[in-house]
Amino acid sequence: MKWKGNNPQIHLIENNYNKGITVNSSDLEFFYLFWQSSENLPRWDVTIIPP
Repeated sequence: MKWKGNNPQIHLIENNYNKGITVNSSDLEFFYLFWQSSENLPRWDVTIIPP
């Protein structure tokens, strides 16, 4: 499998991630400027456009 002529890099992560960690909406406001929601799945599919 290749994407743009490159093989994917795969890493196994064996850490457990804590549940229930949230970010304040005031902290996310800056990043909302770069998010573009999908028309079909606006809640789940987001494209991030770098500045």
